[in-house]
Amino acid sequence: MNDNFSLSGVSSPRSHGQSSVSWLSSAFLAGLLLLPTLPVMAATTITILSPAPNAAVHNPVVVKYKYHKEGRANHIHVMVDGQFLKVTHESPVTMKLPPGKHTILLQAATKHHNLLDASAKVDVRVK
Repeated sequence: MNDNFSLSGVSSPRSHGQSSVSWLSSAFLAGLLLLPTLPVMAATTITILSPAPNAAVHNPVVVKYKYHKEGRANHIHVMVDGQFLKVTHESPVTMKLPPGKHTILLQAATKHHNLLDASAKVDVRVK
């Protein structure tokens, strides 16, 4: 049997001394380059802009944040010291807290209030 054949101008891999496996690998990789690229979906992020960590603050406590929503994210749950306080859709969020140290957590949630991974927290001391 003749190992050197040509079909529509495409030579067999053996006609150029390549193994069948490396020729197929090269063809597969070349085919991948022709596929359209899928957009990478950015993740939902929350960044607290103020107050600074461990800041001494007065009432009302104002938390300014940056919220980048993607996918199922719909709003933010505000929690203080592990307890749910309120839902917010806009920055800043304002709250009145008793004097002392507090941890404020902002966590992204779906429209059905399922919590997502995106969150940010800040510790403050209310005077």
